[in-house]
Amino acid sequence: RLAEEGAAIVAFKLVDKGIFQEEGIAKILTSPPSDGEMISGTRNLADNISDLRAQVAANNNGILLVQKLIEERSLEVVHAYMEYIQKNAETAVRKMLKNFASRIDQANADSFVSVNAEDYMDNGSVIRLK
Repeated sequence: RLAEEGAAIVAFKLVDKGIFQEEGIAKILTSPPSDGEMISGTRNLADNISDLRAQVAANNNGILLVQKLIEERSLEVVHAYMEYIQKNAETAVRKMLKNFASRIDQANADSFVSVNAEDYMDNGSVIRLK
């Protein structure tokens, strides 16, 4: 159930006029959901706030780096490379999905197909797709 997985936030301005809105996000994360469940959107508020601050800092750093790149190479060149990267990624994903689909079609022409995958989180917890 989604309620057990964390907060479902429709919209919230985490940074307003350069100020991190800690009080507002803390209230959202610690309030029970509107569906009546008594589960808050956080297991560890301090960790969540720290993670969000790190994400904001990383985004700000990314903005500065892109601005520097534009100054060094020009907006037109940066746009061209971004478009190339996006088209290349699209092509790679389409190729992978077509390859995947053709292997499934060949192996299971007239039967139900089940796809499984497994990965691990940082703490060693297993995530399984079935």
